[in-house]
Amino acid sequence: MKTKSIQQQDEQFRQALQAVPVRNAHVRATPLPEDPQRLEVEVELLYRTPVQRFLRRLLRASPTKRYKLDRLGTRVYGMIDGRKTYGELVDEFAAAEKLTFFESRALLGQFLQHLARRGLVVATVRKSAP
Repeated sequence: MKTKSIQQQDEQFRQALQAVPVRNAHVRATPLPEDPQRLEVEVELLYRTPVQRFLRRLLRASPTKRYKLDRLGTRVYGMIDGRKTYGELVDEFAAAEKLTFFESRALLGQFLQHLARRGLVVATVRKSAP
């Protein structure tokens, strides 16, 4: 296993902070009737291959998946506007929740990974000027 130098790790960390989380435009987010401060988000599932589409029809699988976000998750999801970088979101979250930068980074990083795995957000990188 090849280990990275401290300089390489520092550069990778700086690049990660410049990533911009963007919401999936096809996600429908609606407040929960029992608690309007929470969201239910619904995303369409993709069945790409003919075999997957056949199995979906055969098993009568739902074409969508729904997730309920808690109040904190709803607040973080609301912070994602497609313009703020991950670093800016970390700073904003740390200030709002009275956390250190590192605590905020750990919590947000984990939550954004969960959202990305479920197809709710994607991380993009801004094109740098020449």
